[in-house]
Amino acid sequence: MNQFLKKAFVLFVIFSSFSVCAQDDIFAAKKEKPFNPKFTLGTGFYTLTGDIQNFNTGILKGSSGYNAGMKFELSHNLDLSFLVIKTAFSAENSENFKSDVDGFGLNLGYTTNQLFKQSKISPTFSLGIQKLGVNTDAHDRSSVIAIPLGFGLRMNITNRFEFDITMNFGIGLGDIDMSQNNQADSYKSLQFTIHYDLFTPNPKNDNYFDDNHYADVNFSKLENEDEDGDLVLDIDDYCTKTPIGVKVDKNGCPLDEDKDGVANYLDQQKDTPKGSIVDENGVRLTADKYHSMYSDYEAASREYANFYNENEIKRENYKTTDEYLIAKANAFNKAYNKGKDFDNTVAEVQYKVKIGAFSDGVPANVINKYLSLDDLESISQNNGMVIYAVGTYNTSDDALNREYELEAKGFNETSILVDNNGVLSDYAIPAPEPVIDEEEKVEFPEEVTATEVRDNDNIVEEEVLEQFSGILTDETTYRIQIGAFNKALSDAVFVGVKNIISFTGKDGLVRYMVGSFIEYKDAIDYQMQMKARGFEDAFIVTYKNGERISLNVAIQTEKIALELKAVKPNVEFMVQVLVAKESLSAEDLAKMSKLGNITKEAEGQEMYCYFAGTYQTLEDANIQLEKAKLAGFTDAFVFANLDGERITIEQAKELLK
Repeated sequence: MNQFLKKAFVLFVIFSSFSVCAQDDIFAAKKEKPFNPKFTLGTGFYTLTGDIQNFNTGILKGSSGYNAGMKFELSHNLDLSFLVIKTAFSAENSENFKSDVDGFGLNLGYTTNQLFKQSKISPTFSLGIQKLGVNTDAHDRSSVIAIPLGFGLRMNITNRFEFDITMNFGIGLGDIDMSQNNQADSYKSLQFTIHYDLFTPNPKNDNYFDDNHYADVNFSKLENEDEDGDLVLDIDDYCTKTPIGVKVDKNGCPLDEDKDGVANYLDQQKDTPKGSIVDENGVRLTADKYHSMYSDYEAASREYANFYNENEIKRENYKTTDEYLIAKANAFNKAYNKGKDFDNTVAEVQYKVKIGAFSDGVPANVINKYLSLDDLESISQNNGMVIYAVGTYNTSDDALNREYELEAKGFNETSILVDNNGVLSDYAIPAPEPVIDEEEKVEFPEEVTATEVRDNDNIVEEEVLEQFSGILTDETTYRIQIGAFNKALSDAVFVGVKNIISFTGKDGLVRYMVGSFIEYKDAIDYQMQMKARGFEDAFIVTYKNGERISLNVAIQTEKIALELKAVKPNVEFMVQVLVAKESLSAEDLAKMSKLGNITKEAEGQEMYCYFAGTYQTLEDANIQLEKAKLAGFTDAFVFANLDGERITIEQAKELLK
């Protein structure tokens, strides 16, 4: 036992020193280490299944054993463990066999995704090789090679701490019990193992304000919020406002079996033919109705469809998806983009606004917010980082103005990028040359008084409310999702394609969106182009106010917008949730976090009115009102404004008729 502990300690010290020496530069970009080590310690019951059988063969009646070592994360689901082992084999029978076993080995483990939604338990499988040293009373020490196969469950207790329960079957390639010469023996074991990450540093805390203000806020509960109750956490939910009781897919979106963009529970034509153009009820448009609504696009759409049907490029003729899609892209560009040059244009220096960057999975709520910006683009870097930016400006002043607009809409991590013909760099504001007045008299500042220091509580509240502010736009953005792939596609696939956006989800799939349109008919045309290019499952997705919305809602909104343009009354509906002093309680702040867009107006000298959004229709305002009441603001109500002056709801309804 002492020898075992010595080996485990030496192993731990060696790998600890490696980890300390390999710490990243504190100023370097933070990225997840693909070889992140974790200390492993386990125990279990070992039972020999060799020539000498135990009368009591139950797995829990085996000999106790121990193992220790290090586990390395090779990828998201794959790990490699180096272990030292100490155990014994015995048999309560006529021979009273007993042997001490020690050794070392390598295990390759694979962990699948969680068993259930929101579960921390995942199935795990392992395959390894071990060299075991065997000591018996009757024979000299010998060595045996064994191949252990294992399966079990892994519980992710915290970000650092994992717990495994596994059943292992060791296939011996030599004689362990020495009962019959050259007769290979095996064993089985039930093991309980912990893995602990000692080497990843804790995130640094920025002490910009007093955290005591949030002492009563349960942030863990907020992170596990499921607003619509569909059993998909909001952070992973692509459709966060699904009505109660509606069946959803693994992404939290209502089921849409015919893929027409209208969910099953709203679809009045359940089995719409693939590729059909539908109305807001999911019903396929008749030829006459389609011609009257989209006559300008009818000929082009038919031409794209004919190109797809008549083209002889078939998927089965190519080894990889990349090769197939590149061939389709070349054929499409030859037919429709002949004479256009997509690669040789040398652009001038331009400026973009960076809104975020990710090296692996992007949360669903972040994806929805980004895709609501019609000029979004994704830029892949050589180190695996993907930068998300908006806008293309010829001057830094224009880019700075856009940055200020985005900050007002809740994007707090923005910066300016310089695009020098595809090479990106951070923009540095030129420092003005100092003008020195030799006759100026220098005066030393007096001591700062306490009244000149901003109150920490006010800083906290202002920053929290700023985070609550949403993306204030009523414009609907239509995009085309062309597919989800196990790995990124080649750039050659997208020659001639507009607005290519890629996101890697938490499931590891790379999703591609192309195009950005404010009218449904333009999206229809581009969807047809994508199908002609070989993306057979391309479909339209719609975004508004930082959220993904159903196609039927987008079509209805488009119709309402046309009606509003004709009437043009400046009527707005606001949801008032609270009247209170400026300094809010932690409970009120937690409730407001569920409502998104929160603004406030002064009411007298000490009181403030808090509002949960401004809406163009009473229906949208009532939806937000119900959400506010569910959050705990039972006295919330809706009121109407006409050109900034409050009017009754009845008057607003009359004006909007």
